[in-house]
Amino acid sequence: MHSLVILGLLLGDLVAISWAGVTTQPPQQIRTLSAGGDIGPQFDVGKPKEPEDAEFWHKVGLRQLEKTIKHAQRLKEDSYQKKARNIIIFIGDGMGISTISAGRIYKGQYLKHGYGEEETLIFDDFPNTGMAKTYNVDKQVPDSAGTATAIFSGSKTHYGAIGMDATRSKKNGQQGRVQSVMEWAQKEGKRTGVVTTTRITHATPAATYAHIYDRDWECDTEVPAESVGYHVDIARQLVENAPGNRFNVILGGGMSPMGILNASEVKTTIFEGPTETICSRGDNRNLPAEWLAHHANDTVPPALVHNRRDLLNVNVKKVDHLMGLFRNNHITYSIAREAGEPSLQEMTETALGILERGDESNGYVLLVEGGRIDQGHHMNYARAALHELYEFDLAIQAAVNNTDPDETLILVTADHSHAVTFNGYALRGADILGTANSHEKNDPMFYETISYANGPGYWDHLANDSRPQNSSNMWMPLKHFTAEERAAPTYRHLATVPRKDETHGGEDVAVFAYGPGSSLIRGVFEQNYLAYVMSYAGCLGPAKDFDDSCEDHKDGQKERPLDKPNPKRSGASVVGASLIPILTAATAAILRGHGL
Repeated sequence: MHSLVILGLLLGDLVAISWAGVTTQPPQQIRTLSAGGDIGPQFDVGKPKEPEDAEFWHKVGLRQLEKTIKHAQRLKEDSYQKKARNIIIFIGDGMGISTISAGRIYKGQYLKHGYGEEETLIFDDFPNTGMAKTYNVDKQVPDSAGTATAIFSGSKTHYGAIGMDATRSKKNGQQGRVQSVMEWAQKEGKRTGVVTTTRITHATPAATYAHIYDRDWECDTEVPAESVGYHVDIARQLVENAPGNRFNVILGGGMSPMGILNASEVKTTIFEGPTETICSRGDNRNLPAEWLAHHANDTVPPALVHNRRDLLNVNVKKVDHLMGLFRNNHITYSIAREAGEPSLQEMTETALGILERGDESNGYVLLVEGGRIDQGHHMNYARAALHELYEFDLAIQAAVNNTDPDETLILVTADHSHAVTFNGYALRGADILGTANSHEKNDPMFYETISYANGPGYWDHLANDSRPQNSSNMWMPLKHFTAEERAAPTYRHLATVPRKDETHGGEDVAVFAYGPGSSLIRGVFEQNYLAYVMSYAGCLGPAKDFDDSCEDHKDGQKERPLDKPNPKRSGASVVGASLIPILTAATAAILRGHGL
């Protein structure tokens, strides 16, 4: 055999071996590329890594911003420099990719628009998209507290933490505090607001205003003895401290944590699960009354409402501060909405009526959360969850219809996904909530297109006293459920692992962007980057002075030329450089071992 051929075969074998060595036996010291490339911590197997605190994540966020801007400059784009007077961030809690796809079909079939698959959600048409990595500092699969803190403050944190970084302490309510985008906005003279279908003290909305060790401390009765005096419950923080007590709009559920429990509340449809329980106050404080007193000397009196009629009668041209609390707990799933409850669309339109007013304000920042998508999935209530996504879509449509696309940045994303699957092989146009294989007459077991990896639906579908020989006799046949039962909002789809509530998913979530600054959303990035997008595009917070674009925008000057060098280092070249010595050393070691 020719010597060159032999050498080629040897080198090919060695390259394969070298990559195997790098993959299975990593060097003792490497750099993480998952959190910003060259600014990531160095990991030494024998030593603890540096803490992923707010300072660490600040570097990660700025690095991603720099990379994105550098990419735009290479392409001779300048759209990233456009500034947003207003920012609206829509969070579909638990709205993973499978939920979006199934929800799109559900919308089409619910509205009887053809088969369903060809339907579009309003945010499908947004021009810019990206993918966000959702893990918490201490969990592969995150919760809403840690992810919302990342989105609003720019700092990832522990599972369960709100408004605090990974240095938080049960016995120090000041340690690890991080500011939110709402605080940044208020410092710039912007109006602020929160709209949600959950309790207003729940994890996602709370991350806009609260700083607390544990998301469950919504009432004073939930704060453990060891933390009393150090941490104040979430509900009190909303009315006692900025930025919460300066919000112009607060709309959602959660009367009980706020101290105004409605003992005569009606529940026509009984939903189950941990999300249906609620804390109550032990200090007998009426926090909405205290909120009213706080704003008593405002030029325009504040408004407090508790039903749809009063909400729609609010004079949005005059009211500056509005609080609406519509249920003791969360607002009821929209598919079983109780009389007197507003829709998410109606709450969003009212909020925008107040925030969009053309007066002397400097714009606004608004959170709108479709929070019950998540809770429907937790109980394997697929129909309820998908209908929540439909309602969420209507709220986004309302925002698009009522805002100026040249002034308003709209972001649509999820905090995390869920362990829900959209499986096949259903025929085109088949009911998205129906069976996937009913057309296959010889299949021994019909199964649903939407099912769950885990959750309480396991028990609903498990054959009584079954000791299964195979999957076809482990589960009750779907024909044992009546059509009426399967159409009910409380019907649980099958789950394959028993749990009292279904878990979140750990895969990346989509981000859809529209308006000035939306071109900053591209590729895959850490979830905390969203805070830096809002900061840079809105000229508020830590990225306001990243370059001269905010000053140029403010002064009406010409924007920075594309060929003007950025004083900060390029991330791509450094990332590449950091890999070269690792791969070179590993390959050299393999070559030495072969005596070459």
